[in-house]
Amino acid sequence: MTLIQRMSKMAGCSTAALMVFAGAASADMSDAAREFLEDGGISAAIIDQASAAATTDLDVPQEWIDKAAEEGAIDFSTNDTPEHVAAWLPIFQARYPNIDIVATETSGAARAVQPLLAYKSGSLVRHILVSFEGSLPDFIEADALAEIDDLPAWDGVPEDRRAANGTYAGMQNTTWCLAYNKDEVSQDELPATWWDFVAEDGPLSGGRVGAANRAQLWTLNLWTHPDYGPERMENELLPAFFNNLKPQLRKEGISGISNLMLVGEFDVALPAPNDETEELMQTGAPVGWHCPEPVPQYFNLIGMFRDSPTHYSSKVFINWILSQEGQMVRYVAGGDGPVHKDLQIDGAAALGAEFAGKDIALRTIEGLTVGLPELYKVWNPLWANSGGPVK
Repeated sequence: MTLIQRMSKMAGCSTAALMVFAGAASADMSDAAREFLEDGGISAAIIDQASAAATTDLDVPQEWIDKAAEEGAIDFSTNDTPEHVAAWLPIFQARYPNIDIVATETSGAARAVQPLLAYKSGSLVRHILVSFEGSLPDFIEADALAEIDDLPAWDGVPEDRRAANGTYAGMQNTTWCLAYNKDEVSQDELPATWWDFVAEDGPLSGGRVGAANRAQLWTLNLWTHPDYGPERMENELLPAFFNNLKPQLRKEGISGISNLMLVGEFDVALPAPNDETEELMQTGAPVGWHCPEPVPQYFNLIGMFRDSPTHYSSKVFINWILSQEGQMVRYVAGGDGPVHKDLQIDGAAALGAEFAGKDIALRTIEGLTVGLPELYKVWNPLWANSGGPVK
């Protein structure tokens, strides 16, 4: 594990930038954020949009900021790398220099399970939670999450990506499609829909696709989509996927199948995330990325524990994360796709031009908790009977 200790005053933000926003309850986009986004290649139109939204998104009560200054450092576990945190944290603290943060890069269990067990035993070892959707039912059962629907930026989160009772919100999107070798796959071979993808005698059949055993990243989205659904998935699409498409069923994970695609093991990697694929494309590799409709997408969560000693500073921090300023800063810092409803546009997410305006098949919380066990009952036998390697 890597501990990023209190990078509140690190290089990258000028003293002037830190002082301008000390104690400010709301303002236009900070100079530090604007410069960071400009250097990151974000268009002037998107920057201006996020700046205009800041007066609403970041209109936190002055009382919160005053009380936050009296609290200790926010402690939370994250799946961000130290380099990622080192990029976005100074921008946050250019606006809120009196809020300190201790971010610890951890695995899933240490990020969610262990803090919840500690909370249930009467100890609070973390204040903020991120990417804990796999353990969400346990948090709900324990009534461990504080209400955050009074955040000014709350309304920017789409209703289907936030809790009806206000206890958690989506903080970032990831989109899962097809990565392909541009030297081997032509544009007219790319499927418009998933039905086209698995059609009998389709152009990508016969082992041209390498598939990882990750049903939860794309088939679950179709399982819960009204135009597909459990019955059609079980009886039509999934059998066609294995029997018509005849993909190579691989033991490698997400990064592995993309690398194997590049070295010629197969022509198409499934599933492939937009952020990692964009990074691969930036190396100059002959990689393309294509999204059949509906486009599989999921969101990671953010929330905070009840009775936290950093109650106000945590709310200010989460609000910034959900604001357009925070969303775009995190996108430039580490490729995190904005969840904000006004940022589902080309130029605001990795490879956004490939899915902006298309029908989205969203992996919902209900899909994870109810649909996924049912999907596995269908997927796992098909995978095994088709010769897929066991994890």
